[in-house]
Amino acid sequence: MAKEAWYLNESEADDYQIQIIRKNLQSSFIVKGCAGSGKTVLALWRAAELDQSGENDYLIIVFTRALKQFIMDGITHIGLDSSKVMYHWQWKDAGFPSADYIIVDEVQDFDEEEIFQIQNAANKHLILFGDSAQQIYAGIKENLLTMEQIHLTTRVPIENLVINHRLPKKIARVAQIISNSQDQLVERCKKEGVNKPRLIKCSSYDDQLNYIKDVVVSNEYTDVGILFPSNDDVKSAYNYYTKIGWNVERKDGYGRGAMNLNFGTDNPKLMTYHSAKGLQFEAVFLPNFQLENKNLNARYVAITRSYRDLFVLYAEVTSPFDGIVEESLIEIIDAIDYKKDVSDVDDDLPF
Repeated sequence: MAKEAWYLNESEADDYQIQIIRKNLQSSFIVKGCAGSGKTVLALWRAAELDQSGENDYLIIVFTRALKQFIMDGITHIGLDSSKVMYHWQWKDAGFPSADYIIVDEVQDFDEEEIFQIQNAANKHLILFGDSAQQIYAGIKENLLTMEQIHLTTRVPIENLVINHRLPKKIARVAQIISNSQDQLVERCKKEGVNKPRLIKCSSYDDQLNYIKDVVVSNEYTDVGILFPSNDDVKSAYNYYTKIGWNVERKDGYGRGAMNLNFGTDNPKLMTYHSAKGLQFEAVFLPNFQLENKNLNARYVAITRSYRDLFVLYAEVTSPFDGIVEESLIEIIDAIDYKKDVSDVDDDLPF
């Protein structure tokens, strides 16, 4: 299956997106929208409009380096200057450069002080995109604000995006249950989807990694995200797959960490839940998945990265969904006796 384009043309925009597109260029505004609602696309569209009007003194600031890398094809597609796109640490390390227009994606993960810095850097107008339900640095960063609080703090008017163009309803039903927000995500999704999320019990962590490899190869997936809670998990899985000769790529480290991801290849991408924010994949795999109350938003972000298939794996006695997600919403696969040789691929996999 070909990769699903995340960058939409204006002719494909929904009514809520069109309202944003048609906003006066000489205006500041905030856009609140759920996962898959097109916030990043609209940020790039606004930059393109500024370019075409001759207002080319602007900066696009995204939170993660991975997201900057991911959107490079969209930047190239509409002919934007890639030097005008910066990620969080890059902008800070450059001394908080100013511009007439500052456009920010994933603003919910900038703290209050950083938001003031961003507002001060905007000589004319400020355009902010975000989603409180995807705020995943609580407990790591202090003084994070909800989108409504950002609206009150900056005194910039707020708009809403409603429709989720990425996520199938079959996956959204699970994501909505574990979300900390009261957002009715399922009602926002346009497509029902083909497969329920698969919950797969394996006998060990290595068996989970082997299972993932064989599912990817057997299904011929070419757009794969394998997401982990921590950078140590990413490093461990990368070393394991490298040892057995499977070509994968990883995002290594937080913030200024090494970027070894090329979104133009078919290789599976290994990264943390945090680094995957704003990205999308055909198939998403979540090994050693656990639901922890202290960071449900990160799990929500991980689950909502898929536009087709979701695989949740674990090796504990109790399912991470036990007592939380109804069995009717998922496909349960018991692969506890899965002992497949990673060098051999056949058609008898239990998925």
